[in-house]
Amino acid sequence: MSYTSESVLPRSAKLAQLEELVALLGYRKSEDGLKVPGRIGSYFWYDQEEYRSYVGVEIDIYRRSRGPIVTTRSRVGRSYWDLTQQNKTLKLIRDFFGGHFTTDAGRNRYWRPDERPPLPLASGCFIARWRFHNGLGRARIYLMNRKFEGPIAREKSSGLEFMDGLNPRILSNNFLLPYIVAVWEDYFRSTFAAALKYSKQRESALKRARLSHSNLEQVALGSHSIERAIADGFSFQRPTSIAENFRLLDPKLDIGAALRKPYRRRKTSLFDSIEQLVEDRHIFVHTGRMNVKFFDPQLQTALSDIEVAVNRAYECVAAYYGFVPSHDY
Repeated sequence: MSYTSESVLPRSAKLAQLEELVALLGYRKSEDGLKVPGRIGSYFWYDQEEYRSYVGVEIDIYRRSRGPIVTTRSRVGRSYWDLTQQNKTLKLIRDFFGGHFTTDAGRNRYWRPDERPPLPLASGCFIARWRFHNGLGRARIYLMNRKFEGPIAREKSSGLEFMDGLNPRILSNNFLLPYIVAVWEDYFRSTFAAALKYSKQRESALKRARLSHSNLEQVALGSHSIERAIADGFSFQRPTSIAENFRLLDPKLDIGAALRKPYRRRKTSLFDSIEQLVEDRHIFVHTGRMNVKFFDPQLQTALSDIEVAVNRAYECVAAYYGFVPSHDY
């Protein structure tokens, strides 16, 4: 689902001036590889500053004999600032060139925000959680669509470790493990970078920072924030490391405690089960040795565990910094 608009401009509107206004509004030319009749340009706006954008705003400009047409589009997950930019674009185009526009709300009617703008830290943490949600979703789609043939692709153990080691299902599940850990790691690294940016107590983290030449170059080019560059110098795979890193921001920010709380009356906590999951990942990546007991039920448990663990961490950070966590993605 998306939010779209169409601005119909008079014949007097000049395309060159229209493109100049779009550039002044912060849009950058983009290419989608499609040849659309009458379309002379596509543009995209995305504001990374203060975590304002979630999905950005798209613009297409069309040449027409009776006057140009401009369409805008933002996806359903748009942020408050994406919506504001889309409204601003419609207003300025109409103010400068005349004509009229139509949105989902009606003719010459702007969209209204449903709520007040969130705190930048809340936005940064939400974007990290949303990206994790999408990443985990890709793994689940992969599992729903993969197919195996042949008697060796058993869904349960054969009872012989040697035979299980030849099972393509086991190999596929172990292949997925590094990806799952990478998605997990990116969530915590991104959340740490956001918390570091707005934390009042970050001296300990700054003292531990290890910036490489590559990190400094990315910061200089503007592709990374300094907080993200610092976060890249820390490990966020093992829960032990994650808990230690967040305590650098404040000893009271105890994510480890959230992960050690009882879960489904299991003897093993989420903290310990994910520690083992990361260890299995390391063994597989660095030695090629597989966990031959990692059948589909165990994989589904792993996916569920890291999702619950991330939700606990998200809620822990939100409670500490005083914002309401959002799961509207």
